[in-house]
Amino acid sequence: MPRGRESHIAAERRGRLAETLCVVSLRLRGWRILERRLVGKRGQGVGEIDVIAKRGRVIAFIEVKARTTASTALEAVTAPQRARIARAAEIFIARFPGDQDYEVRFDVMTLSGFLPVHLADAWRPE
Repeated sequence: MPRGRESHIAAERRGRLAETLCVVSLRLRGWRILERRLVGKRGQGVGEIDVIAKRGRVIAFIEVKARTTASTALEAVTAPQRARIARAAEIFIARFPGDQDYEVRFDVMTLSGFLPVHLADAWRPE
């Protein structure tokens, strides 16, 4: 197997583990997980949303990054990626009219080591 393929597979595994640990952390803090790894249709400019969670009157669209610091995690969520996530969030909310009155947030969770860090309201769509 080519070396680049091996590193891609390793990164994918790290990402899935990070998402799982973040989901566990969210559940322990009272969040209900609505979706994981929601992928939009190709060609619509819609990106993947790692985790969609609900608590109280808040729906959070959460991007998970396995990075060493919170600042590098935020930097890793690029403007084009934020735009794709925002479009996917709009489509998701449109599917559930009862959820349209909820506060919508875009969060980032980062994992450095074993404990996830939740950065609430990390960014807003432009």
